[in-house]
Parts: sequence; C-alpha cells; structure tokens
Amino acid sequence: MHLSARRVLVPLLGVAMVAVPAQALIAEGNDEGAALLGAMLLSMLTVPVTFLLFLFAISPKTRPTLRMFAGLPGLMTLLTVYLVLIAGRRPDMIWLPMFHAGLAAIMFWLGGVGRHEEPPQMVMATSSTGRFPPQGGA
Repeated sequence: MHLSARRVLVPLLGVAMVAVPAQALIAEGNDEGAALLGAMLLSMLTVPVTFLLFLFAISPKTRPTLRMFAGLPGLMTLLTVYLVLIAGRRPDMIWLPMFHAGLAAIMFWLGGVGRHEEPPQMVMATSSTGRFPPQGGA
C-alpha cells in the first residue's frame, strides 16, 4: 500500500471506529446516552481550555484573573452534574463532575497564592493629658 493511501485510510478508520459508539449512545431516542455524550464533548472542550488558563498562575499579577476564571470549571461542574447524574442517570460517573470541581478548587486556591492581606494597624488615640491609656473621667 502506498504511503499516500495510508495517510488517507488511517484517519478514516479512526473516525469510523469513534462514530459507532457515539451512534449507539443516541440510537432509538436514548436521551440518557445523548446527555452523557454531550457532557463528555463539553468536557473535552473545557478541560484543555482550563489547563491553558493555568498559565495565569505564573505571574503574581495575573493570579487574581485565574481566580476569576475558576468559574468556568465551576459552571461545568453544575452542567455535568445535571447531564451525567440527573439526565444521564449514571451515578457511577460521578468522577466527571468531581474532576471539574477539583479543577475549580485548584484554580481558586492558586489565584490567591501570594496575596498577603495586611492586618489592620492599631490606631493610637492621643489624649489631651498625654497619658496612655486614658484614665479618669471626661
């Protein structure tokens, strides 16, 4: 077989092998399978985007932005909980929403690394008599 024929045949076989299980999930009005397929496809889209957003953790100036973007895996957690557990009726696939929740927690934590909140300073009150602490009446 020529090299050019292999280059065409291998991707076509790959697509054919992937399409059969996907078609079986949504055959004959199987709503649960369609929900699972939707959750998996959305996860395949958002997880790489989330890993790219981890680049914001490199610089201390961009870490608060990472904390803001932690909402993406947070929303995906809610969406996959619905699609997998409720619509798909598959409690055995709880790992998928838990993975998104873990990514959201790690992003939120990394977004706060290096931020040091200064404790409030003590305010010294001066009195007219110059004694500290103030004693006596008004």
